[in-house]
Amino acid sequence: METAISAGIIGFGGMGQRHYAAYEQMGIKVQAICDYDPDKVRTMLPDLPSSCVYSEPEALLEEVDLDVVSIATNSPSHAALVIASARAGIKRILCEKPMATNLREARAMVDECHELGVRLAVNHVARWLSNQRELKRRISEGAIGDLRHMYFHCGSVGLANQGTHVFDKMRYLSGSEPQSVIGFIDQTGTPNVRGSQFEDPGGFGIVLFENGTRGFVDTSEDTGVPYVLQLVGTFGQAYVNELQNIWRLSARSKEDRAAPLTRYVLPLGEIPFETKDHFDIVELTKRALTELLGDGPISCTGEDGMKALEVTLAFHVSHDEGNRKIDLPLDDKYADKTVDFA
Repeated sequence: METAISAGIIGFGGMGQRHYAAYEQMGIKVQAICDYDPDKVRTMLPDLPSSCVYSEPEALLEEVDLDVVSIATNSPSHAALVIASARAGIKRILCEKPMATNLREARAMVDECHELGVRLAVNHVARWLSNQRELKRRISEGAIGDLRHMYFHCGSVGLANQGTHVFDKMRYLSGSEPQSVIGFIDQTGTPNVRGSQFEDPGGFGIVLFENGTRGFVDTSEDTGVPYVLQLVGTFGQAYVNELQNIWRLSARSKEDRAAPLTRYVLPLGEIPFETKDHFDIVELTKRALTELLGDGPISCTGEDGMKALEVTLAFHVSHDEGNRKIDLPLDDKYADKTVDFA
C-alpha cells in the first residue's frame, strides 16, 4: 500500500534503479526521476507518466514538491545537487558515495543541510547491515580481545569506489577516528568502467587510528578477486566475506588468554556467529530510507561520509607528496584537492 510520502530520484543508473526498487518495496510513490537520458527512464518505466521524467534537475526541483530525494548521480555532481535540493525545501536527502570530490564541497553539503534543518544521509550501505552491527557488538565486548589491526583487500575496484566503504567500516568497527595515512596510488592506468571522465585508481596503504588500531588497505589493479575484510585482536580474529555471507570469529580460550602473546601457536576456537541477513543493496537502501524518514539518529550522516572521503583524499595527498605520512584531519590547504571519482 502506497504511503503519502513523495519521493524523487536524480540519476537513474545502476544505483538510481536500486533506489527506485527500494521506494517501490516500501510502498512510496516516486513522483519524479531525473536523468541525462530521459528516454532510458521512459523505456525502463513505461507506466511512469512522461511528465514525471526530467532531463534537468533544476526543473524537477522547481516543479515537484518532494519529501525525500535520492541523489544517485556520479560524485562530481553530488554537492551541487544536495545543496540545490536542500534549498528547494526537501528535508530528507539520501546521497550516494563518495559524497563529493573534495572536502570543501563535502563541508558545504553538511553545513547547508544543518543550516536548513535537512536530514542528510550518505549511503555507505553496510551501516544498515545487521551482521556488521552484531560484529561491532562482539568486538566491543572483547570477543577477540582488543582490536589491533584490520586488513581489507579488493581487486581492481578503485580506491574511492570501495575504499570509502571500507574506511567507513574501519571507523565504525574500531570506534576510533583515523589519525594519519600513508598512501600509494596505483599507476597502472586501468580505464574507469564508468567512463573516461572519471578518475579512481586503486591504491594501497596504512591508516593509523587514534586508539592505536592499524588499518591496511589494498585495492591495487593487479588482482581480480572479491573483497574480504579481516580483523585481528589480541586473542582472536574475524573474517568477513560480505558477498558470500561468510562471517567467522575465532579466539583463544579463556584459559589461554593468560598465556604470553608470543605463544601464537595456541589454538583459536570458533565463536558461533549467526548471520542475520545477506548483503542486498536494495534491502539496505530501504533501511537507510526508513531511518532517514524517521526522526531518530542517522547511522551514516553527512559527517560520516565526509570522514570516509577525507581518508581517501589523504591517500592521494600522501602519494603526491612522496608517500609521506599525512596527519588527519587534513590541513585546510588540501580542502580543494579534487579527484573526479565516479
